[in-house]
Amino acid sequence: MNNQTTLKRSIILVADDDEVVLDLIDTFLKDNGYDSVLVNNGNEAVAAFKEHKPDLALLDADMPKMDGFQACELIRTIPGSRQTPIVMVTALSDDASVNLAFAVGAEDYITKPIHWAVLRQRIRILLDRKDAQDRIQHQATHDALTDLPNRTLFMDRLRSAIYLCSRRKSKMALMFVDLDRFKIVNDNLGHAAGDQLLKEVATRMLGCIRQSDTVARMGGDEFTVVLSEISVIEDPKNIATKILMSLQEPFVLEGEKVTISASIGITIFPQDGEDIETLLRNADYSMYLAKKRGRNCYCLYDSDANLGQEIE
Repeated sequence: MNNQTTLKRSIILVADDDEVVLDLIDTFLKDNGYDSVLVNNGNEAVAAFKEHKPDLALLDADMPKMDGFQACELIRTIPGSRQTPIVMVTALSDDASVNLAFAVGAEDYITKPIHWAVLRQRIRILLDRKDAQDRIQHQATHDALTDLPNRTLFMDRLRSAIYLCSRRKSKMALMFVDLDRFKIVNDNLGHAAGDQLLKEVATRMLGCIRQSDTVARMGGDEFTVVLSEISVIEDPKNIATKILMSLQEPFVLEGEKVTISASIGITIFPQDGEDIETLLRNADYSMYLAKKRGRNCYCLYDSDANLGQEIE
């Protein structure tokens, strides 16, 4: 295995209707270690931004079909685009054009003919600032130990899943997963082993879900799973079974093989509840019922009887 770290090359979107300028910027970016996405007008810039999710965008102001100002304004309506720096690169240098560029969401403004040393420094500064902001945002929304979404991001994902399913008249599932007898591992092998176990559990759980789903750590040995959309009730039951089976394989901690299991509570939107508080309460109740019934199992909430029902 190659232990050398491969650094991700930043992707820069360039929009300019002048092929000569476009080629010059492309060469400049490649020479400075960046990957580029090249387009010829504002319409293509907006589409390319959605597809490629660049780290930075260079937009010419004066382009056919849609100019750079309009493109910048539209890009800023794309979810998550506020974290991406946009630089207007243009021959326009009047006060009105400069003011308009910043009004529609540009971070910087460079006039043509391009001073390449200035462009190099502007790109570096803006990307460094973006990296710092991304790290701060990641730390605020992810668990420091497992790197899973934390409670804050979990609540946001759950809220989004409920909203999406409400619009589409579809179903989603929420799971509470609590490790069985985790305290014994901590007491017998120490907190370092306990931390390692939590990280490996997180990895195994991620291998059991779809890319569109979310595994989060709520704290301690408690995890949650949001299945964003499900077709049939068997979907969450199958995921729960996969999680339980994945945890049956022994973990090697401090040179010792350790086995662990989990208790899982499942609740379904909208049949068990249509708001966050109700779904959280139902999933939590069903998880404790699974523990009461012997652990290493899952229980599906029964909304009609207002109690948890164990599923074999």
